[in-house]
Amino acid sequence: MAGTFGGGARLPPSRHLADELGVSRQTVVLAYERLAAEGYVRARTGSGTFVATDLPDAAPPKAGLPKAVTIRLSARGAAIAATPVSAAAFVPGDGLLAAGGPALELFPAAAWASATARVLRRLTPDLSAYPDLQGVMALRAEIAGHLAATRGLLTTPEQIVVTSGTQQALRVAADMLLDPGDPAWVEDPGYIAGRGALAAAGARLVPVPSDGDGMDVAAGMARAPDARLVLVAPSHATPLGGALPIGRRLALLDWAAQADAWVLEDDCDSEFRWEGKPLPPLATLDRAGRVIYCGTFSKTLAPALRIGFAVMPQAMVAPFVRARALSDRGPAALAQAVLADFMAAGRLAPHIRRMRTEYAKRRAALLTALARHCPEVRAVEAPGGLHLVLALLGGNEAAVVVAARARGLAVSPLAGYYVGPSRMAGLVVGFASLPVARAGEAAKRLAGAIRAVG
Repeated sequence: MAGTFGGGARLPPSRHLADELGVSRQTVVLAYERLAAEGYVRARTGSGTFVATDLPDAAPPKAGLPKAVTIRLSARGAAIAATPVSAAAFVPGDGLLAAGGPALELFPAAAWASATARVLRRLTPDLSAYPDLQGVMALRAEIAGHLAATRGLLTTPEQIVVTSGTQQALRVAADMLLDPGDPAWVEDPGYIAGRGALAAAGARLVPVPSDGDGMDVAAGMARAPDARLVLVAPSHATPLGGALPIGRRLALLDWAAQADAWVLEDDCDSEFRWEGKPLPPLATLDRAGRVIYCGTFSKTLAPALRIGFAVMPQAMVAPFVRARALSDRGPAALAQAVLADFMAAGRLAPHIRRMRTEYAKRRAALLTALARHCPEVRAVEAPGGLHLVLALLGGNEAAVVVAARARGLAVSPLAGYYVGPSRMAGLVVGFASLPVARAGEAAKRLAGAIRAVG
């Protein structure tokens, strides 16, 4: 292509070139055959191999870095690009106290491998094709059974859509239910990526105070009685952990029915409750068909699976599936089939029970270590979830976060969870990924960070 060998030039015999280069003759033969197949050379029996006189391509340009260009986003694109996804940051090292994730080292790898092997042994063509847009039927049936047995939520596979996690469910629902500028209630403080999904769909966010009992429904009705949608985590509000009492639950459902509004119920980690039994979902009380229930396997198994689900009124399924298909065809069918087999083999429920026991130990160890080594914080104990909020009794929140991250602690600032001004200085920390043996180390590092900033 560079013209070193002109058109019609004879290439060295394969044996001679192999000797010169010190490689197997077969290597040269394969290279010549590849060149011939692509039209760069012609082989003449008894004469040799010659460069083609009509090369198929122009000489390739010199490799180089592309020039810097200015990108002009649309107004909507710029708003989306500026929307935060999380208050967390990557912290080099082990990243102790990272909130939101499960104990990845305790993933049931052996049982998952067995389920994968079973699925592959009976692999059918449909698992190698584009997946059912609503999700693999076997998995939807298992999810329906799991919800009935563990959450008291009676549904059918036809009402379930398998999604790539809770985030996708929230975004697609918001796209289908909101027009630009429509008001939507969000918990304040609340789930950052969740409200980001609503904002990306054009919603006008209405922050509703969240306290020890979760979202203040009366405040929401006073601030935006005409809201079209509500994002709420009734069993465990992020990050303060409040759970909606029955009075607030019924008030929210009554308002939604009268206002013709929708409720997006985020139920991502309600299996892990430390006081009393897991609360039934808000959807179990819904009689007007206004609740879309969103769940995920990111907390119970691993976030890398990218498998979640949404349970919705039957009439909502078709438009939801169509909207999702325009940007994403859903999680891989093979991964869905493996999860369905894993659940059908009775592996999920025992795993959740084991993790609940282990997380309770890790939570207790961290609380004990903080009380002993870090009196500068007060734990805001929540009845469930995989993280804690630590109220700072002194020191600047932003400075403490910087100092803690410099010490390998992946803490998040509580201020990031508020839509408006923060009402409390604090840190959001996780305990699920913190082994019991390292709780004291983490608490001492945190105390050192707080004392360093004064």
